[in-house]
Amino acid sequence: MDYSFLSESGGADIGQFVAGNASRLGSKTAIVDKQLLISYSELDLAAKALALELLRHGIMPEDPVGILTSFGAHHIVAQLAVAYAGATCVPLDPIRPDRDLELQLQLAKSRLLITDESCHGRGLSAHKIPVVVSRDPADGEKEVPGLPRTLPSDFRSHILFTSGTTGKPKGVQIHARGIMRLARDETCKPDSSEEVIGHLNNTCFDLSLVDTWVALLHGATIIILDRQEALSPDIFARTLKERQVTYLLITAALFRVIAAACPMAFSECKTLILGAEAPDMNSCKVVLENGPPGRLINGYGPTESCILALAHVITLDDVAKGFLPIGKPINQTVSYVLDESLRMVAGKNTGELYLGGQGLSRGYLDNPEATQKAFIPVSGLTCSGDAVSLYRTGDLAYTDDANNVVWLGRKDREVKIRGYRINLDVIETELYLTGLIKTVAAVRAEPLGSNAPLLVACITYASPESSNDALLAEARARLPSYMVPQLVQFEKMPLTPNGKVDRKEAHKLLMAMLHGPQSRDVHDEPRAVLDLTASEKVLRVLWSRSLFTVPEEHIRLESDFFTLGATSLHVASLIAGIRAELDTSLPARQIYEHSTLHALASLLDRKKSEHAADDLDKIKDVLRNDAETLWRDIPIPKGPPVDWLSAGEGKVFLTGATGFVGAYLLFELIQSPEVRAVRCLVRAKTPRSAFKKLSQNFHKYRLPNLSEELMSKVVVVPGDLSQARLGLSEAEYHELATWTSIIYHLAAQVNYNEPYTATRDANISGTLNILRLAVCSRSKPLHYTSSIAAFGPTGLIREQVKELSEDDPLTPYLETTIPYEMGYGQSQWVSDEVVSHLMRRGFPAAVYRLGVVLCNSGDGVGNPDDFASRLLADCLRLGIYPSLPDQRKELLPVDYVASAMRLISLRNDNLGKAYHITPDAQSSIDMNELFRLAAKLCHVDLVGLPYAEWVERLRRADQSGANPRLKPLLPMLEERVYGERARWELYEGMARFKNDNTAAALKKVEGYEGLRPAAIDANDLRKYFHFLLVVD
Repeated sequence: MDYSFLSESGGADIGQFVAGNASRLGSKTAIVDKQLLISYSELDLAAKALALELLRHGIMPEDPVGILTSFGAHHIVAQLAVAYAGATCVPLDPIRPDRDLELQLQLAKSRLLITDESCHGRGLSAHKIPVVVSRDPADGEKEVPGLPRTLPSDFRSHILFTSGTTGKPKGVQIHARGIMRLARDETCKPDSSEEVIGHLNNTCFDLSLVDTWVALLHGATIIILDRQEALSPDIFARTLKERQVTYLLITAALFRVIAAACPMAFSECKTLILGAEAPDMNSCKVVLENGPPGRLINGYGPTESCILALAHVITLDDVAKGFLPIGKPINQTVSYVLDESLRMVAGKNTGELYLGGQGLSRGYLDNPEATQKAFIPVSGLTCSGDAVSLYRTGDLAYTDDANNVVWLGRKDREVKIRGYRINLDVIETELYLTGLIKTVAAVRAEPLGSNAPLLVACITYASPESSNDALLAEARARLPSYMVPQLVQFEKMPLTPNGKVDRKEAHKLLMAMLHGPQSRDVHDEPRAVLDLTASEKVLRVLWSRSLFTVPEEHIRLESDFFTLGATSLHVASLIAGIRAELDTSLPARQIYEHSTLHALASLLDRKKSEHAADDLDKIKDVLRNDAETLWRDIPIPKGPPVDWLSAGEGKVFLTGATGFVGAYLLFELIQSPEVRAVRCLVRAKTPRSAFKKLSQNFHKYRLPNLSEELMSKVVVVPGDLSQARLGLSEAEYHELATWTSIIYHLAAQVNYNEPYTATRDANISGTLNILRLAVCSRSKPLHYTSSIAAFGPTGLIREQVKELSEDDPLTPYLETTIPYEMGYGQSQWVSDEVVSHLMRRGFPAAVYRLGVVLCNSGDGVGNPDDFASRLLADCLRLGIYPSLPDQRKELLPVDYVASAMRLISLRNDNLGKAYHITPDAQSSIDMNELFRLAAKLCHVDLVGLPYAEWVERLRRADQSGANPRLKPLLPMLEERVYGERARWELYEGMARFKNDNTAAALKKVEGYEGLRPAAIDANDLRKYFHFLLVVD
């Protein structure tokens, strides 16, 4: 691929560059639109054929050409054809009414309109030219002389319409050089021509120019994504992975919704850019901690500066600081923070952000007054003192110590919501014109718990007969759909002393009102709605939570979700809520098709009745199939494994070193004289970031500092457990396989809310990849860490099974306990079965089934984020605990676990067996005894409650603002999986774990005598509870 266009002297002729790519890349796929695949050659020919048609109609340089097509390949071909013809693209939105489109065409003076079959019948006055993709151009059209036309350096490639302050659209004129300077930017550009770029953004937005033009300039493949599918985060995440999308730009609002429901959705992306508005910090945090893309970029830029003007790679350090910079200017862009006198402000003082450079717009189409106000010459900013043209953004900002610009908010009344630029004055004007209201204050609100900013009109009605339904109908007739606000009726509008609407006070009152929908649990319905079905009750609260502004008493059986003001992002929020509360996944389509409360509840009830009886069998079938088939592709080595203690060996490969047990095992290994080096697989893109993760984990668990000599044994391997070859190149993978003497596999994805399918990649595919590594190049011993969760809730079979032996097969538990286990436990069962199948056939592996690893016996430090820590911290704080007789977690100190695993692994004759790393049966304490010890050691009163009552009290604590640490796990705690019993209740009366193999293996190893007992004792607990109370 020729990347000469990346040089600053490469010009800005976007048509010539794409045509050059077509010549070089030929049959490479340029666009994938469902089943339609278009190569670069085919795209070039189709665009030239359409450009020739434009020339036949007398098109002149920079003539505006309207484009009205369905979302996808047709629109991209049309834009390229317009550029080839040297004209200007005027993208139009097919969901807008004809009157709006006609106005935009008239403002742009577009006499020609490119359409496809879906839009050809629209009643617009411009002459329509059809776009054709599928036909093979005639021989005479394949080489069209003079196409693409040569474009000047200041060529205007696009006119994009934004809403004006009077409601009349403003046409922002975009230079092609603005697109080129972004395509050349080191931070934002794709890292190679092999990138697969997702196209999701509305083609009337400047963000879509990245999806399309930046992709074509880099010779990438554009994947047309289903914009409605993006509202179903699970489906969207699967699509990104299946389509292998590696580069994506989406709005921050959509990112927030997807991150909340499926934080690992973007884990396969190399670059994810967030645009249109400020990203939510918590959403960035959850994605960076759970499934980060290679780069998560905060992109800032108004349309007037062409797509993006500043960019910043978001890190967890940014999140920890409490603010996200918008970064530094991108390629050929300048930014200044100026005061009212247009002088640069010093340090962190606040000023208005001004932008300049090659991305700057030519101005507003045929609107010199607005252009003169927004684009101004400013002197004294450069060394020469010459005036530079800058765009006044209206945004308040400051510059931080690292010279990053930090955005603070808007100076005026123009806001961005869901990627649309909206002037609040226009909304107020249109609502006043209905004659239905007395006063109005349009505001952008972002209440706690909302998945996206809300556009709200606070109103008082002119007459008691007026209603929200009537006003919404009028608003929809007057305003584009993205400008229709949700309505909140005030009894009295706050006014300023001079009688004007006090918008700030109205916003305060609104925010106080909007806390209501979040303050009550979906199952805690008032008496007035007891006649509703269970599904209707839950949906009623979920609707109120999603819509925020709609009082529950306004939600009736016949209420329509969209009539109440719902938008596409409300649909996404509702889907996530239904999944969390009702354990049912719905595609966005079904929300639209069943939009009344009664219809949607009936749909959910039908799904339950149709599928509940089959669910357990389906789960069993999936798990059984994986357990019985996946191991068959793993070869059994013929010879014995490496003696990893022999001369020249001692080279350890470790996964899970950034976890709790993994950190202590690594600490134990690097102090062992038999270990020469430890390579740690860390999910990261670079060695630097991988080592940083490792160091932060050591610090989190307060592990002592080691000498440089010992730490020099540690080498980080940036990679991905779920990827083929662990995400390494073929050469790197084979070098690792040849180098390694022994493997410890501890990495696992632990999530108490996710189903098996969500953990399968990390826990099943990851284990299979490690098994393949163990036999690649040479046979190596594998020590695989499982969990006692692989047995499931054995309280269900306490009459049949009293003791669980290490040598007993796990297969029978699929029929009795495993279907009721959470996804993590089910994945442990499958992985354990796969490894056990192989061990029985001679594979050199050992399985370690761990109990609950609570803390380090030395200082009491535990994992503050695991279930046990959350549970105990909340119980101590609230003074209550769930009474669960004869339920055990098999508590262990982490230092014992790490030492026991290392000692057993010293002898290869310990391979081929499973080991229960659990306390002796007589030393194991049940949960009720643990809570009694907690009360005694912490000097607090703890009251045992029936499980259901305890969960209810926990829920109330959450509603009262106590913010219990178990809040993220409430769905798991509440879900009834066996009659009226929740999953955790099924662990009552558990079978005891035998650990004969563990005891026998340890006794064979020198140094066993110095190993502390496995059971947690009162002294360990005292230190641990102190740790909990300090960190809570």
